[in-house]
Amino acid sequence: MFALETGLGGYAGAESEEPIRVWIERGDGSITRGLIGVLSEDGASIQLTGPASVAAGDDVAVRIAVSRNSPTLGAVARVLSVRSSGAAPECELEWTHSGPERGQLAALVASLS
Repeated sequence: MFALETGLGGYAGAESEEPIRVWIERGDGSITRGLIGVLSEDGASIQLTGPASVAAGDDVAVRIAVSRNSPTLGAVARVLSVRSSGAAPECELEWTHSGPERGQLAALVASLS
């Protein structure tokens, strides 16, 4: 597994000073927003920027925005955990999708390294 540490603010690295934003949507339409701290081909660690409307075990739709000027990447995931310790809540996601979107995610991880 290759994992990309994007930093505390979710920054992708020297080329981009923009945080990698994520929107996590439950089946009932509620949305939780956050910043990606660690991104891999298997999942992501998200620092939530507001209250968590997700719980461990939820199947969710995810949109990843690397920059304001590029299209978002869609994914499907399962919430592994939600923690409220520290300054901001965090959640761990495990990607569950397959097909072309999985290849796009792999390409995104590779492009950010």
